[in-house]
Amino acid sequence: MSGSLQKKVRWRDALVAKVMAERTTHIVSNYWLATQLFELVQQRAYEGRELQLPKRPIDGRMLAEARDALINRRVLTQDRSLPNTLFRAPTSKDADPSELMCSIDPFGCIAYLSAMAYYGLTNRLPKVLYFWSPEPRIWSSMADERMKKDLRDNFYEYVRVGLPQLRHSRVEKLDGIIIEQVRTNDFGGWRNARDGALRVTGIGRTFLHMLQRPDLCGGIRHVIGVFEQFATPHLPAIVTELNAHGGKVDKVRAGYILEEFCHIADPRVDAWKEYASRGGSRKLDAQAEYSSNFSEKWALSINV
Repeated sequence: MSGSLQKKVRWRDALVAKVMAERTTHIVSNYWLATQLFELVQQRAYEGRELQLPKRPIDGRMLAEARDALINRRVLTQDRSLPNTLFRAPTSKDADPSELMCSIDPFGCIAYLSAMAYYGLTNRLPKVLYFWSPEPRIWSSMADERMKKDLRDNFYEYVRVGLPQLRHSRVEKLDGIIIEQVRTNDFGGWRNARDGALRVTGIGRTFLHMLQRPDLCGGIRHVIGVFEQFATPHLPAIVTELNAHGGKVDKVRAGYILEEFCHIADPRVDAWKEYASRGGSRKLDAQAEYSSNFSEKWALSINV
């Protein structure tokens, strides 16, 4: 073996070192592994050392060998409860399922009762993790943008050789927790937490969700109780969110609850009565049956 060849580092060893150094999430996808391998092959070197690469071009077989090397060296593990396109880091067994889901879906966030629990708005321990994510068309568009950002000038070459693209993964259970994925075309209003490991709906959006989907937030009576206890200190965020993203019926529901249950007298809330629709069939709880108990001011069936 020549001296120059001896100085080369085997591509599998380089990939193991690269994954260990650059992995920032508890769960990684086939796509992420493929981009790491693709980058190594394109650069033909790692940490200033030339790579010992196979003569054949990068392809699916080389990626399969890469996955085997990472698993055999216990850099990554497979979980039978997850799609075979996802791989866990050994440390992921100690991670919060919320953080794991944020690793799996780079565009989603925890929401509804799960977000309420994060903010300390509920004393219920959710048996289901509610995860909010863009609907498929929007998600695919965001994935295309992310791949172009990740791969830059190499995007089209990466696609040409047929390596895995960023795709949505359906997960129904994670470490014993049932995952309820809610897809939406009105995605937004979330924030980063725990140094970026977690994404969660903002406090204002969380209150808006309580009005829109009380069935995913512990039920309408629980929602009213949360408003009674916590709406006053969070009123600025609630008003800002409702004015920016709430629909007319959201404002009417919020106005009634804030006035009747929270005893809040605020001109910003009172202004929402202009959205009351006379002669309509709006209900406080959208999922429950209509009730003859009616608020004249808010033109709302009080069906609780």
